[in-house]
Amino acid sequence: MMMKVDGGYIFVKASREEEAVIKTWKMMSKDKQKGWWYGRISLQLLDKLYHNGGLIPAAKKEMERLAYIQEAVDRERTRPAGELKPMVEYPVKPNLYAHQTRAANMALMVFGMAEPPRQGVGN
Repeated sequence: MMMKVDGGYIFVKASREEEAVIKTWKMMSKDKQKGWWYGRISLQLLDKLYHNGGLIPAAKKEMERLAYIQEAVDRERTRPAGELKPMVEYPVKPNLYAHQTRAANMALMVFGMAEPPRQGVGN
């Protein structure tokens, strides 16, 4: 299986048998002119490709980055309310409730606007 990563998408050139499997995922489309399958990079898609033949180094690195962000979001989701701290100074006058701080912190991490805190360093 040939693979390349470009602009937030992953492109795959697959054999007929591999195409049959890719079709069942409903996560990729086929460019019939070029013969490539393409899909928006997500942790779920990269995991399926990993278990169906492996990943190129660029895709593996992106999978590790997305998994790290997901773990940080999960830690934030389960953090006790007393331990929550805003990741940045939010531009609102009233103090945020715990669920609002949690949601804002998770959004910053998911959208790449703040680096997820390292596990075990004050977290």
